[in-house]
Amino acid sequence: MLDNNSGIPLYLQVYEKLKLKITGGLWPEGSLIPAETSMMKQYGVGRETMRRAVLRLVNEGYLFRQQGKGTFVCRKRPQDGLEQIVSFTAEMLARGYKPGTKVLASLQQKPDPSTANRLNCGLDEDIYYFKRLRTANELLVAVEESWLCMDTLGSLDQEKLAGSFYDYLVYDKDIKLGRIVQEISSDVADADTAELLAVAPGHPILQLSRLMYTAGGKPFFWMVFRYRGDIYSIKTKMDLS
Repeated sequence: MLDNNSGIPLYLQVYEKLKLKITGGLWPEGSLIPAETSMMKQYGVGRETMRRAVLRLVNEGYLFRQQGKGTFVCRKRPQDGLEQIVSFTAEMLARGYKPGTKVLASLQQKPDPSTANRLNCGLDEDIYYFKRLRTANELLVAVEESWLCMDTLGSLDQEKLAGSFYDYLVYDKDIKLGRIVQEISSDVADADTAELLAVAPGHPILQLSRLMYTAGGKPFFWMVFRYRGDIYSIKTKMDLS
């Protein structure tokens, strides 16, 4: 059964249940999965919820579609990992926390020289800027600032800023990600960050900066996270085998 009070979107709950059928062998490799209408009735969800859950599995390589035949389980499935590394929402869910987001600012603006250099765009080009406060189980965790190239993203659905922006980029906008460059450093909270995170100015913070490229090699998304250093740690799993 799905939990309407958990705070986890229904499509993610359905996604996890369907994924378990694949990884657990209930749906063998190469098998045709049930029709979406049948699964909608089984889980008590609408068409859009089921569509998003199935599309996510398709995009992650667990399922593939054949025109006029249906959706099948892939014979080869990828290892998990990337989403939990670059998505705050996915990371918090994986750790067993309820993620939350408060949008503090969202606007179009001209880039400063440093941002223009990172995004390889002109100083006269408009870019998107947004700032968000991120929480886990309602505990203040991080302040996030983001700058995006409008020519890559296209129109921005403001409502998507309240949830997982990684989901929006990959599953709604269908942007294929390429190289990701991250840098982690220690710092102290300035007055604005301290107020937002409910700590004293000068409190230790962990700063993570991330530059994301499209699969074609174009830098398009620059982010800076400022985490409370007393409650957050970076956890990365790498399998080199």
